[in-house]
Amino acid sequence: MCGIAGYVGSRDAAPLIVDCLKRLEYRGYDSCGIAVVDSHGMFVRKSVGSLDAFREAIEAASPAGSVGIGHTRWATHGKVDQRNAHPHLSCDGSIAIVHNGVINNADRLRVQLTREGHTFASDTDSEVIAHLLEQGVKDGASFERAFLALPEQLLGTYAVLAMSRDSEVVLAMRKGSPLVVGIGDGEYFPASDIPSFLPNTSRVVYLGENEGFVLSRNGMERLDLEGDRVVHRADLPASQFVNLSPESISKGGFEHFMIKEILDQASGLERLIQGAPDLIGDVVPVLRDARDIIFVGAGTSYHACLFGEYLFASVVRRHVDAIVSSDFEHHAELLDSHSVVVALSQSGETLDTLEAVRMAQDRGARTIAVTNGELSSMARLAQHVIPLFAGPELAVAATKSYTAQLAILALFGEGLANQRPSAVGRPLWQAHDALFNLTSEAARHHTREVARELLGAPAVFLTGRGRHYVTALEAALKLKEVAGLRAEALHGGEMKHGTLALIEDGTPAIHFFDEQESPRTEVAASELKSRGARIISVGPRPLASSDQHIRVDDAGIATPIVQVIPMQILAYELAKLKSMDPDRPRNLAKSVTVP
Repeated sequence: MCGIAGYVGSRDAAPLIVDCLKRLEYRGYDSCGIAVVDSHGMFVRKSVGSLDAFREAIEAASPAGSVGIGHTRWATHGKVDQRNAHPHLSCDGSIAIVHNGVINNADRLRVQLTREGHTFASDTDSEVIAHLLEQGVKDGASFERAFLALPEQLLGTYAVLAMSRDSEVVLAMRKGSPLVVGIGDGEYFPASDIPSFLPNTSRVVYLGENEGFVLSRNGMERLDLEGDRVVHRADLPASQFVNLSPESISKGGFEHFMIKEILDQASGLERLIQGAPDLIGDVVPVLRDARDIIFVGAGTSYHACLFGEYLFASVVRRHVDAIVSSDFEHHAELLDSHSVVVALSQSGETLDTLEAVRMAQDRGARTIAVTNGELSSMARLAQHVIPLFAGPELAVAATKSYTAQLAILALFGEGLANQRPSAVGRPLWQAHDALFNLTSEAARHHTREVARELLGAPAVFLTGRGRHYVTALEAALKLKEVAGLRAEALHGGEMKHGTLALIEDGTPAIHFFDEQESPRTEVAASELKSRGARIISVGPRPLASSDQHIRVDDAGIATPIVQVIPMQILAYELAKLKSMDPDRPRNLAKSVTVP
């Protein structure tokens, strides 16, 4: 959610910052803005809408300055308008800040600062930060000292960049929200995510929590206090080089990131299979020795957790609980040193999942992070890290990271079931081979025709049993978030418990099944068909009542990996038919880093 970008160096800051923000569009936004320190003081521009139009306005204004900060906002506090866009300024306009996160005590601070004479220009919680810094300076502190006081004043989460028109530096700090700094040749790129600055540098520093840093043309330094005096220290966190190229975060000739990422799943699965022994070798004994195993995740990652729950029950013969991250606090008291929590997150920055990992560790549990963000907050927090190796995923809707999560959990399951190495990879290789057929132009054309049938439908129901119910849940989510279709996943065994009352003539019903489940699926589909439903089957062969069929051959425990592929394509094609942007669904953001 939201995007932060900044620049300190010798080049013109404004066009660089807009370019950096452009590369963060996948995070979702509704407004944008920049602030640059130039010879006239502080240049500030904000806009509602696209960065493309904003870029034209900035180019026309031609601000001259080599230090600046920028932001793309995804509204949480206050409606979408220009006054609520970042950057936010102090009353006198001398201080500008951009902020990601949520300030829980913003209302109380706003009342306090108003009593001290401050006037607020927005409805956001973020604006209090600018006024706190201004008040600190008024009370006699330096800009840097006032900045270091923020952790004592703010409750909540924050990634903050701040600058003053009186000094050509950018101050940076984070707590609970991601913030990194790209290190170039005599220039610095603070940002909320690495893709922001990739064309300029691949060297990155990850900031620790509640540590203040100053970026200037002379370098990057840590801010510390000796008594009440601010000192600059050169002992920075170790920098790392990230293995991402600018090409990996471009569309590469595809119309959208989403279809590029769907088609990339075969190669991603191949990378995982080939690296399986190294990936799971250290973790399988930890899982085997655990008394309790809990999978925790949010959204798509939670659906992967449910797959793990079914898988461990059927293959490993172990009881596992799948818990949605935001509910984890109600289960945390049951954990101790004999528990293992496996946290799944595409970004590794999902706030609720990070909190779950912290709660688990506070109670002595071992923690395993399964994430595409190898250097993310969650990866640095957990005791064991299993990377997904899916590559950058820039469309908001998770596709290749989901199938990679399923593959990792399948590898866990086979490893714990003491299967031979050849048996570990066999179902995944079956899935890998099937992906080429399912993503072929012919298969995509067929799925596009199914999408046309759904175009006018007010709602669609998706059913499955066991692990196929997990596919129904994930497919429903994709249709909702990408194509804006009211989609409801239903357990195949619950049809008579209320669902049949919703069926009308022409209601689309999508059924997921394998050969073993086909007899019971035939019965459920027939019941719906007799009440007017239009049956779309997804499995190895058509059902007797099928109106349309998408062939997906069985792949053993990896069947949910192949079943979800045509559903991802279906959501993508339906979004295009509805003239929606499949990469950036309305009201949604890629990383949920706020409560």
